[in-house]
Amino acid sequence: MRKTVFWPVLLASLIAVVVAVLLPGGPPPEPPHDLPWQIEPLPNGDSRVFGIELGRSSLGELEQQLKEPAEISLFVSDTGGRTVEAYFNSVMLSGIKARFVATLDFDEAALQGLFDRGARIETLAVGRRKVTLSDDDLPRAYRAAVVALTYLPRIDLEPEVLRKRFGEPAERIAEPGGKIEHWLYPAKGLDLVVDAEGKEILQYVPPRRFERLAGPLRKLNQK
Repeated sequence: MRKTVFWPVLLASLIAVVVAVLLPGGPPPEPPHDLPWQIEPLPNGDSRVFGIELGRSSLGELEQQLKEPAEISLFVSDTGGRTVEAYFNSVMLSGIKARFVATLDFDEAALQGLFDRGARIETLAVGRRKVTLSDDDLPRAYRAAVVALTYLPRIDLEPEVLRKRFGEPAERIAEPGGKIEHWLYPAKGLDLVVDAEGKEILQYVPPRRFERLAGPLRKLNQK
């Protein structure tokens, strides 16, 4: 049975708010912010979450918001796919500890240049190669826009909590085996990965780019 630790976090936050209200002369408490369900779709098709605008804000802005240094790498798959990702190992926002992975916006020509100038290449056990960017290319990475953000909380977010905070998904897609299910929210640009035996994963993209995320998932049910 999975151990739920999310409710104590909410209870502690509530107690802190009550104490602050009851203390004479105490300032009014600030409303909680930077929570994973606080997603603001924008008129231009982008979205704002965790204090940044996906599709517009740079990695430098995200690093400043998270107050944690990023580990930046170029990943190359066996099939030739390439992405630049920034990894944040330990971030604390609104009392929830989590890891973040940001995907950066580079076109194919720019990715090829980053690969050619890479400082070091490491072969990973999962069938990918990891390329360490050159010192000259790191500033380019920090200027690049964040086009996707993966949020990996260190606590379990139970299904009933997820439904309350995010609402019912527009679509559900189960992976083979039935233990992992994707809850899709196109209007929010969110793929909420619900794991029956592990911790949940939240993948955010601008709503205008949501089909790029959802398309490959739908093919899971066609096999």
